[in-house]
Amino acid sequence: MSAVDALWTLYRQQPQRVRDAFRSRIAQDEKQESEQLKPYTMEEINAMLDEAEADIAAGRTTPHEESMRQARERITRKASMKREEAVMSETV
Repeated sequence: MSAVDALWTLYRQQPQRVRDAFRSRIAQDEKQESEQLKPYTMEEINAMLDEAEADIAAGRTTPHEESMRQARERITRKASMKREEAVMSETV
């Protein structure tokens, strides 16, 4: 018996509600996959660029240097917390 035949046999042995849920999940996954793979149109790309340029002009962006500073602070803070947790677990 092939793997496909075995799966089909298992599928047919399930109650109707399980088969319905399975088909629903497959349809949902296929819909999500097709939405994820949909390429942008030129109009969508131009609209995104226009929005980004408007954000830059209005000052609604964070400079690269500031973003990097914030990231370094978060990394340092998390590393410090992990060190403290390790020390606390050793003392217990």
